[in-house]
Amino acid sequence: MPIAHELRQLLEGRPVVGAPDQAFPFLTVDERGFPHSALLSRAEMDCDAERIYAVVASRVTKANLLRDGGAAFMAIGGTIAHHVKLGLQSSFESGRFLGCAFEVVSHKADTLGIPLEPMRFEATELVARIEAWDLTEDLLGRLAGGA
Repeated sequence: MPIAHELRQLLEGRPVVGAPDQAFPFLTVDERGFPHSALLSRAEMDCDAERIYAVVASRVTKANLLRDGGAAFMAIGGTIAHHVKLGLQSSFESGRFLGCAFEVVSHKADTLGIPLEPMRFEATELVARIEAWDLTEDLLGRLAGGA
């Protein structure tokens, strides 16, 4: 399924240190069937016209993805809530990270026509260092290059 232009715009680029940026709720299902949530940023996600890429560090998220291969996330843009279901196409491990290439299984652009506020975080040097943004950028590039 091609990725909608509006959704691509929300995922492309990188957070800017010193500025607020959107945090994307990223959901998987644990071994007992319960939802498990993680928060990813644009430093950990990217896309092209056909695939969405993510680099995850959470031990539970990685285990869920490798076991079931399904995930979902939400992104907010203006008056639209994008509900996206993903199917894992390929992955590789690199240190504490799992790099993932996903196909979009379902994308619902939902709106009531009212302005929405996305979940945000302050991009800081500390966050960039803790989350190893330089490394995740390299891993996202490897995912996109191998697609």
